[in-house]
Amino acid sequence: MKLKEKLKEISINKPLSKDTRLKIVCMDNQVLTGNFYGYTRALDNEPEQAEVDIMSDAGVVIGVLESEIKSIEVI
Repeated sequence: MKLKEKLKEISINKPLSKDTRLKIVCMDNQVLTGNFYGYTRALDNEPEQAEVDIMSDAGVVIGVLESEIKSIEVI
């Protein structure tokens, strides 16, 4: 999945903010939900992969690498 392009597509309908609730399905079929917290582009991350961060309902920030994401959607 091209994370940057998917996030741009999502933000066309509604700008991404801390109020945007996301559902991320990982390659191992684990489902993560939480509010958008941030995006790190590949050049600014180690390893060089884009990453999206969400704030879980438990108040924990979870970072998910682009290679770990099967799908992402607004809920």
